[in-house]
Amino acid sequence: MTEQVKIAIVGSGPGGKSAAARAAQQGVSHVLLEASPQLSNTIFRYQKGKHVMAEPDALPLRSDVPFDAGSREAILEAWDKAMADCKVNIRFNAEVSKISQLNPGFELTCNDGHKVRAEYVILGIGLQGNLRKMGVPGEEAAFVQYQLDDPDEYESETIIVVGAGDAAIENAIA
Repeated sequence: MTEQVKIAIVGSGPGGKSAAARAAQQGVSHVLLEASPQLSNTIFRYQKGKHVMAEPDALPLRSDVPFDAGSREAILEAWDKAMADCKVNIRFNAEVSKISQLNPGFELTCNDGHKVRAEYVILGIGLQGNLRKMGVPGEEAAFVQYQLDDPDEYESETIIVVGAGDAAIENAIA
């Protein structure tokens, strides 16, 4: 079955959520296609209790979706509530595997075979959450972790954090 909408939004980061909320508020047919089983997968995968920044702080909001700093849990709760309040049309586990240009519009094919035809497509997939491996032997060993969900699980452990970016520093001090 092919779904027909005016706007297809791919990805549920802040931009994708805001675009979907705005479309819903304006009464425009839309669908928010999210590859994961929940909204905001990058933030969802942050460790429990992590402080989420709201940068840039001078960004003008285009919808009623809040964009404030706070704990991971508070941010996710506020965003989920905003999506429900706006009655955003969301399709979870809908990884887009192909976008074809039609005349007019586009056809998006999801990994499960579901198709969406849209007049407009907004890509909000971002780059956050794409880890970089070092390319060394052992990087796939069972004791090597690329995700810190709950720092309390490692409280009495000796660990090594590899990296110098924000995520590495935040994980080291968590």
